[in-house]
Amino acid sequence: MAAEGTSVSISETVLREIARQAHGTVDGLPMHIIRFVLEFPSEPDLAEARVQLTSILGSDKFDLRPLDEQLPKFLVLQFPGVPRTIAPPRLFAAADFLCGKLGLVSSVPDIGSTLYAEPDARFLRDGAPESAITNAFCWSDAAAPEDMHWAPNAIKANLAWTLENGKGDGILVAQPDTGIATHPELEQGMFDLERAANVLEGGTDPKDPLRAGTANPGHGTATSSVVASRLQGKIIGAAPLAKVIPIRCIEDVKIFDGAPVARAILHAVSVNADVISMSLGGIYSPSIAAALEKAVAAGCIVVVASGNCVGFVVYPASDRSSIALAGVNADDVPWKGTSRGSAVDVSAPAENVFVARRTPEDNGTGVVAGGQGTSFATALTAGVAAIWLSHFGRDRVRSEAKRRNVHVQELFRTALRRTARKPTGWNTNLYGAGIVDAQLLLQLPLAEIPSPPATVEAAAPTGLSDEERDTVSVFELAASRAKLDGFDWARYGAEASFLAADEQRRSDPTKAGLVESRIRPKPTSGLSANAPPVLQRVLMRLEHAPELIAPLDRQPDPKSTFRTLLPRRRIVRPGVSAEPPLRGRSAQEIQDRLDSAIKKMDGRPDATPESMSRRRDLFNRSEKLLKKAQGAGGHNLIWTERADIEALVRLTGRPALKVTDGTIDPAALAATEWEDTFKVDPKGLQALFERVGRVDLDGEHVGTGFVVGEGLIMTNRHVAEAIADEIRGSRASTWIVQGNATINFDDRGLGSAKKFQIKSLVFAGSDTIGREVNFAHLDMALFEVETSNGKSSFPTKISQVGDRDVGESKVELIVVGYPARPDISALEDPETHEVRDDIAKRLGEIFGLDYGRKYLAPGRIEDVAGSLDDDRSYRWVFSHDSTTLAGCSGSCVSQLVDFFPILGLHFAGRNLTANYAHSLAAVLASGQVPAAILERLGWTA
Repeated sequence: MAAEGTSVSISETVLREIARQAHGTVDGLPMHIIRFVLEFPSEPDLAEARVQLTSILGSDKFDLRPLDEQLPKFLVLQFPGVPRTIAPPRLFAAADFLCGKLGLVSSVPDIGSTLYAEPDARFLRDGAPESAITNAFCWSDAAAPEDMHWAPNAIKANLAWTLENGKGDGILVAQPDTGIATHPELEQGMFDLERAANVLEGGTDPKDPLRAGTANPGHGTATSSVVASRLQGKIIGAAPLAKVIPIRCIEDVKIFDGAPVARAILHAVSVNADVISMSLGGIYSPSIAAALEKAVAAGCIVVVASGNCVGFVVYPASDRSSIALAGVNADDVPWKGTSRGSAVDVSAPAENVFVARRTPEDNGTGVVAGGQGTSFATALTAGVAAIWLSHFGRDRVRSEAKRRNVHVQELFRTALRRTARKPTGWNTNLYGAGIVDAQLLLQLPLAEIPSPPATVEAAAPTGLSDEERDTVSVFELAASRAKLDGFDWARYGAEASFLAADEQRRSDPTKAGLVESRIRPKPTSGLSANAPPVLQRVLMRLEHAPELIAPLDRQPDPKSTFRTLLPRRRIVRPGVSAEPPLRGRSAQEIQDRLDSAIKKMDGRPDATPESMSRRRDLFNRSEKLLKKAQGAGGHNLIWTERADIEALVRLTGRPALKVTDGTIDPAALAATEWEDTFKVDPKGLQALFERVGRVDLDGEHVGTGFVVGEGLIMTNRHVAEAIADEIRGSRASTWIVQGNATINFDDRGLGSAKKFQIKSLVFAGSDTIGREVNFAHLDMALFEVETSNGKSSFPTKISQVGDRDVGESKVELIVVGYPARPDISALEDPETHEVRDDIAKRLGEIFGLDYGRKYLAPGRIEDVAGSLDDDRSYRWVFSHDSTTLAGCSGSCVSQLVDFFPILGLHFAGRNLTANYAHSLAAVLASGQVPAAILERLGWTA
C-alpha cells in the first residue's frame, strides 16, 4: 500500500491531466468517458463549485452540471473527449481525493461496472470472453418450449387478461435500457415516444443504434417486447395494452454507470410513469439510491433484475426500494444463471423466454428467439404490475396506499409475494416468495392485501457461502449510508461494493474474466484504515486472488498441445545431441521417457507422497490415454484427460525449469530431456537470466519484463495498463506510472538488491488491450527505469534477432519469465470453454510450481508469423508450445542458438492449447514504433 502522500499526489496528478486533456462540452451523459457524481451535504452553488474545481484541477475544461433538479445535492463532473482508460481502483482513488478536497458526502466514479453479466450476448459474440465464460456455468442448453407464449402463460398473465381491465390499458411502463429498434413484433402504438428520452446522447430519441462490438445491442427491444407486445403478434407481452416509455441510458446492459441510470429513473418520475422496469445492475450507487427513493415516493412501482451469472443479488435489485426478480425455467426450476438471496422478492420465467430480437447484422428484419436472463423475468413482472394497476385503477391503488400510509411499491410487493405460487420444494430463502401468479394477484382485493411491515428486517442470507454472505452484507451496509464503528459507509460504500464484487469474481476461476479491472484492486487509504470486520475479510481474500487477469485467447480453432506428441521431422543442431528433445515417438517410447522423468522427479528432496502418487497414477494410465488421443487428434478427451496430456507434454519435453542463483536447478534439469542442451552454454543462459525481471506493483507480481536498452525494459501493453494510467483526449496520450511500480531481477523476485523503480512509459502499442487477445493490436510497451538503486547496476541489453524470417520458421526457443498463480487463461478447457480450477490443481499436484519466481521453459514455434487468423496484415504474431502461465506476460522469447538472442515478446496463452508472442523483427518492420525509439533500442531495419 502506498503512503497517503504518494496516493494523493498521484490522484491529483491524474485528475489534472484528465482536465488538461478534456475539451468542449457534451450533450447528455455519454458512455465511456471519465465522470464522477459528486454528492454535497446541501445544495451547492454551481458557480462556486466550478471555481473550486478549476482551482483543484488547474483547468476549466470540464463539464459540471446538476444530475437532475429533483436531486439538488448531486452534481455530475465529466470530462468530454477523455475516454475511460483508467483502471477502476485509480478512479476511486481520484474520487476520494475530490471528496476530501470539496468536503463531499460521497464522490463516485462511473467505472462501467460489468457485474450484471448478460448470457444473451452469446447470440452476437459467442466467441467473446464474456460469452465463453457465461456459457459454461450460466447458459442453459435446454430446448425452448414450442409454445411461444409459454412465459406469460406460466405466470398466468393470459388468465389475468380475462379479468376486467386486465391488459394494462392506460398504464405507462418506463424502461431504462439500451433504447429500442424497429421490429415487426413491436407496434409503434405500444411506445409513448413523447415521453421518451436519450440520456446518453441527449434529446428525446431513444433509438438503439445497434452498434456492433457491444455485448448485446437490441437488449431494450427484447425486454420491451416481453413487457407489452400486442396480442396479434407471434409473441405477447405480459401487459399487451400498456405503453412503454423507452429511455436510452446504457449502450451495453453489462456495462453499468450510475449517473445515466439515476437520471433515467428521475426522467421516468418526471413524465409520470407508473412502473419502472430495469433489467440492468452493478455496484452500489448513491445517486441511484436517491433516485429510487424519489420514484417510490412518487408512486412508481420499480421492478429490477436480481442479476445473472454472479450468484448474489446485484444493485439496485438489492436496494429495498426495488422489487427484485430471480429467474426460473418452464419446469418451475430456478434458472442456472439466476442471482439468488434474501433480497429476492419473487421469481418469473428467465430461460428460453421468446423475445423480439434485433442485431447489427440482421438487415433490419429482426427475429423472434428464446432469450435467457433475469432481464426477462423483470420485464414480465413489470408487465404484471401494469395489469394490476389497470385492473384496480391507478387512482384507486394510490388512494388505498395513502389510506394505509404506505407507498404503492410496498402495497404491490406485499400482494405479489402473498399470491406467488410455491412449487414443491421451493426455497424461499433464495428465490423469493414463489413464482409470480398474475391471476391470483388480480383476484386479491386491495382491501385484503396484508399490511406491509412498518420496517423491514434484513433476513439472514441463508443458502449462500460465507464469501457470498459477506458480499451481501457489504451491499446492504453500503445502502444504509451509516457511520458505524468509525467507518463512513456513505463515503466508501460504492468502493466497498466494488471491492466485494471484484473479490467474488476474481477469487472464482469460473467468473474471473468478468471483472472490471484486470489488475487486482487496492483499496483507498481511507477505506482500508477503518474497514469493519466484514470488509476486512473481503480484503484479506482479495489479497490471495490473482494479481492480473490476462487477456483471453479466442482463436476459433485452438490447437491442442497433444500435437506436441505427434511425429515430427527430426532436427539436428550443431553442438547438441543429435536426438533433440520431444519429437514424435511411439507410445512405448513416450512411456519409457515418462517413466525415466518420473523416477528422477520422485528422487528429488522436495518430492511429496501426494505428487509421487499423482505422477505414478499418470504413468499407469498413459498407454490407454495415448491410444485414445491418437484416435481423434486429442478432440475426444474429457477435461481430466486433457490435463493429463498437458502433464505428459511437460514431463516428456516441455518442462518449466526453475532458475536459482542464475542457473537452472540441476535436480529439475536432470529430470528432463534437456540436460545436455542447456549444458552447452551456461554463461549465455546466465546472462539472459540476469536481464529478465519481475514487474511488480506495491510488491505484488503483475508480469515480466526484460532489458532492451540503457535504462529501458520491454513488457506487454496490458502489463503497462496495470501499473500506469493512460490519459488521452485533445492532446497526445500521457501515461502516469504508479509510484510503487518496480522491476526486480532477483530470481525469486525478492529483496531490494536487484529492484529498480519504473519511472515513465516511453512507448506503447496504440490500441488498448481489451479482455480478449486481438492479434492486430500491438501488445508491447517500453518503460524508462532508474539505472541505479545504490546496491547494484542496471543490467545491459539483450541482443535481438534481426531476421524476420526466423519468426516465420519453426525454430526452437526458450521463454524466461515469472509464472504467477493461474488466472482464467490457465484454467479454461479449450474444447468446451469450461473454466475449471481442477486443471491447475491437477497439474500443480504433479509439478508443484513455485509461483512468482523465475523459470525457463523450452519449446518451439508452432504457427509461424503471418499464418494465424487476424494476423495476415502485420504478420507479427507466432504461437509456441512452451509451458507458460499468468505472470509470464512480457516474458522474453529467445531463439535456442548461441547467446540466446531475443526473438519475441510473449503476450498470451492458455494451458492445453498454445501461447502467443510478437516477433520483434516483424514489429520493427511494421512501422508502428517511432524512429526515435528504434534508434534508442538500436534496432535497424
